[in-house]
Amino acid sequence: MRPARIALAAALCSSCSAQISDGRDPSLGGITTPDAGTGTGTAGDAGPTACSRRTVYLNFDGQALIQGPSDAALNQAQWMNMPAGLAPPYRLIDTDRNTAIQTILDGVTRQLARFPITVTRIRPGTGNYVMIVYGGIASVVGSNFGPAVNQLDCGDTRPNDVAWIADNVTGQRAINTTIGAIGFGLGLTATTDPRDCMCNWDNACRPDNSAPCTLGSPIARDPQANQRCAGTTSQDEVAAFHTAFCP
Repeated sequence: MRPARIALAAALCSSCSAQISDGRDPSLGGITTPDAGTGTGTAGDAGPTACSRRTVYLNFDGQALIQGPSDAALNQAQWMNMPAGLAPPYRLIDTDRNTAIQTILDGVTRQLARFPITVTRIRPGTGNYVMIVYGGIASVVGSNFGPAVNQLDCGDTRPNDVAWIADNVTGQRAINTTIGAIGFGLGLTATTDPRDCMCNWDNACRPDNSAPCTLGSPIARDPQANQRCAGTTSQDEVAAFHTAFCP
């Protein structure tokens, strides 16, 4: 077990870095390591009933990141293990790159349409937004976890989260990982249900990515997860998303 991991697992935390485990070693504590259009996707009706407290910005085009309290507007991530990093554009040399990106954009939009939450490929100019950066490998962005990472925020105190997802995470797995990354930044911790979106966020759960993941309402938190929030044994994932994104 890595020393950094030991430190993470030693305490219940309100500002831990969390990732999906890589599938080869559950002790890695992030998402499992497995798996283009240029438009904007919008979850549901973008009219008056849309959830406008926060936006989800999917960044496939390469991004420089710096270490610091998580803030999407500043390209700053608390989970980084080095002062600066650079995610290259997602799957840049793939001949089907546009299709791969559109698949993720459309899938995330569909899975968040119940609220509805705005999902876009264009960085918002104003307001709070969660940024998911796609591309590269862990070492180039300063992640301790191979497939994906975000910072656990038990009180959802920082609305402008920055998460990262690797090049080799694709298709439905990338979509489900994106939902889980957003949830982790809202203070949702790992569950043991393979179909739940929070499965494999720094625990031994192995997700079923054959279909869209689900949000439990409520669902038990995994008491054996390496990163946990104090004082709660269950979580209402639907309510957490609604509270975070909807007025």
